[in-house]
Amino acid sequence: MKNSDIFFQKENEIGWLELLKKLPEKLKICIFNEISLGNSLIALHYLNWPEQGSVVALLSKNFITKEFDKDLHFRELNDPHYCKEELSYVEGSVTHLIIN
Repeated sequence: MKNSDIFFQKENEIGWLELLKKLPEKLKICIFNEISLGNSLIALHYLNWPEQGSVVALLSKNFITKEFDKDLHFRELNDPHYCKEELSYVEGSVTHLIIN
């Protein structure tokens, strides 16, 4: 992970490996696939957004892969205040995201 100290304040740090463990398997597979294709994982956040318990992963570039598991929801947003693309998955009642 690039620049992890920038994205995690020491007093609030859960640890990126613990956050990765909380991410649903289907999203982990997407992240590993993106990394294998040359994308980078910049940060993992556990900010209880969009729901309590949500984990949000941030990639450095747009998704290289555009074919996703049928249970994943892909949106191309191009929102300068949020993100360019969003991939979400709901596990239980909690939405987890990968954005760029």
